[in-house]
Amino acid sequence: MVRAKALTSGTAAGTTDSNFWQASAEQAVRCLLHAAALGGYSCSELFRWSLSAVHAREAVQILNGHPDAAAGWYQGLDAIISADPRQRDSVWAMVTIVFSALADPRVMDALSPSPDEVFDPGDFLRSDGTVYLLGTSTGSAATAGLVGAFVEDVVEAARRIAARSPAARLDPPLTLVLDEAANYPLPSLPALMSDGGGTGISTVVVLQSLAQARAVWGEHAASAIWDAAIVKVILGGGSNARDLEDLSKLLGQREETQTSTSRGADGRRTHSTTTTRVPILEPAQLRTLPFGKAVMLLRAAQPIDLAMTPWTSRKDAQQLVADRRLLEEAIHRANTSDE
Repeated sequence: MVRAKALTSGTAAGTTDSNFWQASAEQAVRCLLHAAALGGYSCSELFRWSLSAVHAREAVQILNGHPDAAAGWYQGLDAIISADPRQRDSVWAMVTIVFSALADPRVMDALSPSPDEVFDPGDFLRSDGTVYLLGTSTGSAATAGLVGAFVEDVVEAARRIAARSPAARLDPPLTLVLDEAANYPLPSLPALMSDGGGTGISTVVVLQSLAQARAVWGEHAASAIWDAAIVKVILGGGSNARDLEDLSKLLGQREETQTSTSRGADGRRTHSTTTTRVPILEPAQLRTLPFGKAVMLLRAAQPIDLAMTPWTSRKDAQQLVADRRLLEEAIHRANTSDE
């Protein structure tokens, strides 16, 4: 169910009654995944089902006849396939989009492991390992759901292990570093940001802007993600006037003393001092923060002026360069072998 939700996230965006269509597509995908798992089918069969509701009747038969099938699921899938043709075709168009990445032989191969290639989220979490998921902004349109389903599966496994652990906390903890998070959005990110820390799941989210988050998760969910962040690091370059104004207000005000001098009719000078409150940083100052500078907000503390160290100035910079070269060579070899 977690995978189906991630796979179908956003498929009905921009449509009338999007919640209904989203739920219908999620139900269909959930049933197809369940049927494929019960029947021991590969992604190629799953892809064939996704291309036509007629082919998917095989999945209905599996769900109806298999002793381990979830109760009533075959009826849900059958109802979608047997619905009014216009409604059925609309739902199935979204199902086809969900699995469209499988049309790429490279994606199909990556998702068709051999019997000795196994990834168990629970074993991975207990082994204190690291998984790197690399993607591009152009490739995200086709593979975002697949990547999201993988990450959500790991997170769900982490939650289950944490629930059975002392103090309901994961040990060793799990850290998710989601760079360019809006390109591969996780449906559960708002909830994960609010309660993940309490279970030993720490999440680092990197976004181009708050406007980008609103476009992907919606106004309220984007606000929940921002509000739940314990540490907020703000870089320069933002161009959304609304967000810059809000950030300026969030940073607060400081006292500024101004001294003025006036001359009376008798020629004597009078000096006066007034104290006013002004923004710590104006919106224009936030926009023009220089490279290497940032502002950090930490819980209820005053804003912190950060001077960041470039990675090239780190003591292990040469090792990082060497590691990057090895990774690029590995990616090149993989791409060459696929051609």
